[in-house]
Amino acid sequence: MTEELFTEFSASRTPGPKDFPAGKMFILIQDPFGLWCSFHVSKTEAVEEPNLYEHLRGKTDRNNRDHWIHEHCKTVTAISGGNETEKFKKTLEAMARGDDGIIGAVLLDLRKEDGVYGSVNLLFKVNEGKSVFGDYHYKIVQLKRAGELKEHYAMQTSLMNKILADVQGCNPGSALFILKSKDQELDCIKALPRAEEYVSQWRAIRENTLLPEAKKPPKAALAPWRVYANKYVFAAKDLVLFPHLNAQMRKTLKEAGLNTYEDVYLAGLDKIKEILKEPLASEALAVETYAHALAYHKNMPVIREPSFWPPEHKKRNLYFDFEATETFTADSISFVYLIGVWDKEEDKFVYFVAKTEAEEEIIFKQFADYLGSEESAALYHWTEYEVKKMRSLCEKYPKIKPDLEKLISHCTDLKVTVEKSFYLPAPSLSLKAAAPAFGFNWRQDDCGAMDSMVYFTNWLKTGEFAQLEKVLMYNEDDCKAMLYMENYLKEHEALSL
Repeated sequence: MTEELFTEFSASRTPGPKDFPAGKMFILIQDPFGLWCSFHVSKTEAVEEPNLYEHLRGKTDRNNRDHWIHEHCKTVTAISGGNETEKFKKTLEAMARGDDGIIGAVLLDLRKEDGVYGSVNLLFKVNEGKSVFGDYHYKIVQLKRAGELKEHYAMQTSLMNKILADVQGCNPGSALFILKSKDQELDCIKALPRAEEYVSQWRAIRENTLLPEAKKPPKAALAPWRVYANKYVFAAKDLVLFPHLNAQMRKTLKEAGLNTYEDVYLAGLDKIKEILKEPLASEALAVETYAHALAYHKNMPVIREPSFWPPEHKKRNLYFDFEATETFTADSISFVYLIGVWDKEEDKFVYFVAKTEAEEEIIFKQFADYLGSEESAALYHWTEYEVKKMRSLCEKYPKIKPDLEKLISHCTDLKVTVEKSFYLPAPSLSLKAAAPAFGFNWRQDDCGAMDSMVYFTNWLKTGEFAQLEKVLMYNEDDCKAMLYMENYLKEHEALSL
């Protein structure tokens, strides 16, 4: 029977380019333009960007998964070695034996020339019902670290459940997701039609009958196509570069023959008001659209409201940024481990590091002491995160609540101030998008906000200061980027509408 099932569903072949790999559901949903690149752009344009954070998170996920499996299954088989077809055969053999759990089970259906294949975290034996293997059947269990059931999880799993049902002659109907803080059942039968629509979209992208829209730089696509996608979007002067336009608004502009920001600029403000109007958009949004087109066309900031700029400066001006850990396991704790400060008047970078959560209170006290009692001092940050974090810490650390409140009282959100004052030739007001528009560049390509957590963790484990230095350099650049933005907007001419 095992051999018969194997021959039928594998069609005596291995998966080919026309077969949909269910594991691609994430990239299909989250990064369809990157998927298009993988099919139709020269591989010489691909730039690998190792993601240390995802590697660490994946390792933690596997550890959590294995712990759950061995708690719930007496006999366990892990599928490994060989190609997908060979792994499918090993999966069938484990199912026929009646193993309680099958880790990394591979399921495929290649009976058509455009088949589907993929793997699941676990096939879990249910000792009821009847399948071709006996008085039991298997159900898919997916163990994920996410807090919620994500779309790509559901779509991938519903496809795998369809194959499982066909192979074992019994449809479990649902799959179980073990999430970070809850268990959740997925109705695979209900989700399947939507999953099949995604598969049709994948085939259209592969056949180049569908060109998906890229996302906004600096992450127009995921690695390895991020660098290419960023260049593509700017070279095309794509409408996705407008920070405030949604997909329907961009579609409406294109239907009116406006496919680039140059088209929008040349159309003029009155024409944009005619196209982007209620109920789709307000007049203010139409003005904002034209203003951004002007900013891109001239590669200059455009004044939105002059009364907010420049921010008031004091005798001491400090630009600061936090770095925090994330919880990788159930017993790990999130805390701010680094406060970095660029001291404008001293022209130096100052930092405060906490190795453990117990030291978090200490570094905030050190930060407050560095600010001192000087009333004529200003603290600048980018986005609301830092102030929200300090407000939450007031309850956590009541002893230093006065210090935290003092810090908060000196804060100015530069992002808010810039947003009120200017339209920028940038796809968003994230610091990573806005600062490069005026020539600022981070010194490292291999250390971002998420990877910095990994370098910090490595430093704690190894004691190698070079690991911490990468985090400090990244944080220092974040602080200096704020000052760079402020200085640029002060020193360079801005256009008026």
